[in-house]
Amino acid sequence: MATQVQFRRGTTVQHSVFTGAAGEVTVDIDKNACVIHDAVKAGGFPLLRDDGSNSELALGSLSSCALKFASDPNTGIISPGPDQVSFVTGGVARLTIDSAGAISVPGNVTITGSLTVSGAFDSSENLALIVALG
Repeated sequence: MATQVQFRRGTTVQHSVFTGAAGEVTVDIDKNACVIHDAVKAGGFPLLRDDGSNSELALGSLSSCALKFASDPNTGIISPGPDQVSFVTGGVARLTIDSAGAISVPGNVTITGSLTVSGAFDSSENLALIVALG
């Protein structure tokens, strides 16, 4: 007969107030995910399912990006509002894309290589366009 291993189980609400022993594994039955505990953090650390269906990022902020680099929390990707994504460096949103596909880049843009513009070119916003001819 095969050996069966069964872990403690509970709902997401039950997990949120439970602090398991260091290295303890429990099962969140609402999320269908395993949770690893460290004897310190209530709720533990849910593991990512193989299909990624329980993964999502927090919105993040300019000082603490949702997707960030180690030792550099103000550089990465955030969502500054509904249906928007921003690329952040040094705590400043450098490029933002909205749900209509509009791209906002504050400050100057330097292009190395070629730039092709298709469609109408709108300079009604006091656009300063400097072209260096070589």
